[in-house]
Amino acid sequence: MYLYFEATAALYTLTVITVLLLVAGIICSVVLWSKGKAKSLHHQLNIGAVIKAFIVDVVLQLQILKVSFVRWLMHFCIFIGFMGLLAQTTVIAFMSHFLPADLAVSKSFFVSEASAVGGAGARVLDVWGDVFGLMLVVGLVIAIIRRYVVRAAQLETMLKDTMSITLLTVIALTGFLSEAFRLMDPQFASIAWYSFAGYTLTNILEAIGIGAMNYKLWVWIHALVSFFFLAYIPFSKAWHIFVSPIEIVLDASERA
Repeated sequence: MYLYFEATAALYTLTVITVLLLVAGIICSVVLWSKGKAKSLHHQLNIGAVIKAFIVDVVLQLQILKVSFVRWLMHFCIFIGFMGLLAQTTVIAFMSHFLPADLAVSKSFFVSEASAVGGAGARVLDVWGDVFGLMLVVGLVIAIIRRYVVRAAQLETMLKDTMSITLLTVIALTGFLSEAFRLMDPQFASIAWYSFAGYTLTNILEAIGIGAMNYKLWVWIHALVSFFFLAYIPFSKAWHIFVSPIEIVLDASERA
């Protein structure tokens, strides 16, 4: 089962390679970290403190809001946007490979003989992707302005910063471009408005004279850059997206 883009042997192969590189990078980072890190958890986990810290400081990131609204908006949008898109991809991959194709829920999400555009579930994914994709774009725009236009005094921009911001920006842009070109296909006209951001971009492209392209080519570009970024995460500034939440909740438990 698939949604708009059918998986191929090449896609599966690249996925396996990416996951192996990601796991290897995580292991290397953890081993290096453990050599210089003193024991940071001396008591049993305080579940209440962990849950509170996860909601307040990881999801809502209110500790940053106390310092600066702009910094909070940037971090919040990039973190929630990226994690939301990663969750969407994970949900699609899980359902397409582990749910029987004849289930009603499967038919509501994926392309079938009865519907080339899916059902109600597919519309949820359309909205989901655009909401979190726009959040990521907003966060990246703020990050680019702060680092390369305003050049905030407290920021020291390194190659790792530029690399992560560039890759995330390319991922976001190619994702919306692939969606915009897909929506130019007449078979998607009836459900195009669910992909409200992609549909808006479709209208803009058509207004400036850019017509339909093979959206699957753009999906491949989007996928290749995404694979590279995922494999690069353990060695990039984006690593703290995954590590910081763990440190935050463990520290909250210890202080409690």
